Amino acid sequence: MKRSLKAKLILSFLAVALITVTVVSVLIRLTSGQSLMNLVVEQQTAEMKTAAQGYYSAYATMDGFFEYYVIRDAVFSRPDPMDMHDMRGLNGMVDQDLKALIPFAGYNVGDAVPRDFLKQAVEVKVDGATVAWILPDNKYQFALNAEEQLFLRRTNLAIGLAALAGVLAAVIIGYLLAGRLIIPIRRLSTASKQLATGDLQQRVPVTSQDELGQLTETFNKMSAELFEADQKRKRLTADITHDLSTPLQIISGYIEMLEGGEVSLTPERLEVIKAEIEHLRRLVGDMTTLTQAESGALELLLQPIDPASLLEHITRIYRPIVEQKGVGLELRVDHTLPPIKIDEGRTIQVLKNLVDNALRYTPAGGTIRLSAEAGERVSLLVQDSGEGIDPQDLPYVFDRFYRADKNRSGVGGKMGLGLAICKALVIAQGGSISVASAGKGQGTKFTLSFSPTK
Repeated sequence: MKRSLKAKLILSFLAVALITVTVVSVLIRLTSGQSLMNLVVEQQTAEMKTAAQGYYSAYATMDGFFEYYVIRDAVFSRPDPMDMHDMRGLNGMVDQDLKALIPFAGYNVGDAVPRDFLKQAVEVKVDGATVAWILPDNKYQFALNAEEQLFLRRTNLAIGLAALAGVLAAVIIGYLLAGRLIIPIRRLSTASKQLATGDLQQRVPVTSQDELGQLTETFNKMSAELFEADQKRKRLTADITHDLSTPLQIISGYIEMLEGGEVSLTPERLEVIKAEIEHLRRLVGDMTTLTQAESGALELLLQPIDPASLLEHITRIYRPIVEQKGVGLELRVDHTLPPIKIDEGRTIQVLKNLVDNALRYTPAGGTIRLSAEAGERVSLLVQDSGEGIDPQDLPYVFDRFYRADKNRSGVGGKMGLGLAICKALVIAQGGSISVASAGKGQGTKFTLSFSPTK
């Protein structure tokens, strides 16, 4: 039979309580009789010691102490003094000359006692001088009286009641604590089942800061990330469908018209079909490159490259193009910068994408600046004075298919893959890429950072 976690927790609390109560009860029960006998011995020893000190102080001798103690017992304690009730817990008493002061163990008053009897004896001192020795009964060769036995029974009863109360308290506390522990676990279990059915918008309230609270926070974060990934997947499917269907529809339309004899195949119409086919090829190529870069399957030829020479090469390529558009192109590099270990062809591809992007959104009269700087890492910067990016769009510019302006095409075709490819290629080479913009109309700066070669 399967037990719930709550039942297991309650049984665990109960087991711990039972073990603790049992051990404590057994120890107390085993030691209570011993403790009571110790108390009797200590009380009798103390009483005998007080009586002996009083007698010696009065008579300056211990002779006749036994008769004195018996008469004292008759007057103050027992009607039948010779039953030696007050001798319980004592083996005997000897004076400083080791002669018995009271009869015990076969020794009569005045008999000499071996010195071995003094091993556990209690000294009786008066004014600093030892006048007698009390011999306690450490072997407990006596029985408890009726009152003491009644006390012991009451003690055992109290122990039993305390044990029962402890067990009941453990069950009640275990039930309450288990209930509090089970509530967040059940919430997580319910939310996990909903997550498994495809309902990704799950959030469980965090009610503590312990491990369960941390687990709940982790679950909420996982749920949010799954939901975001699912939304991206849906947008990806929609964008792929949209961007691939347009050229396919154009090509299909022309083929249908050609087959129906509605139009003839002219060089102009053939050029349109070839352009759409090229567009499809470019989109598929971009997706392949991005997938290979992100999966680590992209072949890279890493070698030390001079960052100044790399930016000079990009400047020579784009100088005629930017001048034709009326945009300024500046180059600021330090030829003493250390080389960086990169794939030159892939890095040129990234820089071209970034410069194309800057040229597309920088109006005539604006400026594009290429520069490099060194710190702990060497940074390549592509900065423009163009349209800029809203702050709320900055975290998403490297996402696939993301466009801050839905009315314009991103880098790398209609699908927003250009910046995603740039990021994947840079990371594949062990570098990093970031973007900064003060907002609309404030320009944009992309920074590529690589470790210098040693």
